[in-house]
Amino acid sequence: MFVLKSNIQIGKYQFTQVNEVKIKKSVDSISDTAIIKLPISAVLQNNNEGFERRNLETVIRAGDKVSITLAYEGVLEVQEFTGFVAFVKPNNPLLVIECEDAVYNIRKKRINKNFGKTTLREVLNYIVEGLGIALSGDLPKVEFDKFLLKDVNGARALEKLKDEYGLNIFLDNNGDLFAGLRQTVGTGDKVYYDLNQNVIQHKLTYRYAEDIRLRVKVVGIQKDNTKVEVILGDLDGEQRTLFRYNIKDKARLKAIGEAELSDLKFTGYDGNITSFFAPYATRGMTAVLRDQLFPDRVGAYFIIAVTVIFGVNGARRIIELGTKVNG
Repeated sequence: MFVLKSNIQIGKYQFTQVNEVKIKKSVDSISDTAIIKLPISAVLQNNNEGFERRNLETVIRAGDKVSITLAYEGVLEVQEFTGFVAFVKPNNPLLVIECEDAVYNIRKKRINKNFGKTTLREVLNYIVEGLGIALSGDLPKVEFDKFLLKDVNGARALEKLKDEYGLNIFLDNNGDLFAGLRQTVGTGDKVYYDLNQNVIQHKLTYRYAEDIRLRVKVVGIQKDNTKVEVILGDLDGEQRTLFRYNIKDKARLKAIGEAELSDLKFTGYDGNITSFFAPYATRGMTAVLRDQLFPDRVGAYFIIAVTVIFGVNGARRIIELGTKVNG
């Protein structure tokens, strides 16, 4: 039997017991989030007067720093989240504390700027300037003849880049801002699951490539923000949209779409699995799945998102699978 331990730091207060923590990380979301549920009244340590019972609503405030470390004692201990309190919601008998990673500070920054001729790197650097956040790794070489951010907060500016230019943007595990295509996110780290051993339950469908109907739209974005589009695949299928930069040749865009269709129409699993707290997994890793009943179905999949649930009812990781990868 695993022994659960937690160490949650909120501002100057430390909590080693919690009703529930729920942490969500995804390559499709600009920020990681955490929801902490604590008894609305708790005994806190006061450095001068020892211990005292306090109403947590009166001592926890938006903007307080948050660190969440969770563990199976002697097996796995991980700092799963760092960030800030975004909202405090009393819901007797529990206090619900909603938290966000360092995007919380980006969200507070107001931006009103016409960049003129610029690059993605220059725009991102401006958004995070003065916040102590670095850019992560290589960025796509995206250029703009003009780029306008009119009276938006920094998070909305990131959402604009994400939505209009097909980028995955989030703070990686080092706290650096990643911006790029989903296919380049992979960390190279692998986690192994056997559907008959270390998986509690799953919502998986095993599908065959010939049964998958997909429509792919490939959008070529020019420096002046004009767009060239090609559509291929099954016109009645689920649509996927790809963005590529400074490509106007439709033959090249079509070739990109055909390669994407080849990657997406795979034979393998679709869905999510629920595991114990260990083994460790997070977004961007590769999940290798095995099934003793169907040994020919072994495969490796990009992890889109991981939700960690930890508390009085135990500890779980919910792993959302994406594209099948070489593994």
